Amino acid sequence: MPISYTFSDEPKTVTFEMSIPISVEDLVVGYESFVRHGSFESNIPAIWDMSLLDLKHIPIKDVRALPLQLKQFMADRGDDYKAALVTTRVMDYQLLRLYLTILRLIGSNFKMRLFQSLAEAKDWIRR
Repeated sequence: MPISYTFSDEPKTVTFEMSIPISVEDLVVGYESFVRHGSFESNIPAIWDMSLLDLKHIPIKDVRALPLQLKQFMADRGDDYKAALVTTRVMDYQLLRLYLTILRLIGSNFKMRLFQSLAEAKDWIRR
């Protein structure tokens, strides 16, 4: 499966791991499974580990489609949670910085930050 997730208690989080190849449909199916999981809690902080991805191979049309596809889960998900994006690839870090800037410019109010290690992401979630 291109997307998997694990729940942790210290700190209380869900960590998503993605592998290639991955599509918008894969992300939607994985996210729906997460929201329906028995350990799901609204507003639980999330860490998205994208270290295995090479974002330049993901078409921009898929990047644009993803927020619209995931919008259906927003009522269940809540609107007061932290999301940490993790990538170890320099090019992907720069692309994600650009995507996050665009999200902020269009009025997204998510508490979302970008990190280059899981340890940094977990430290931020704890605060």
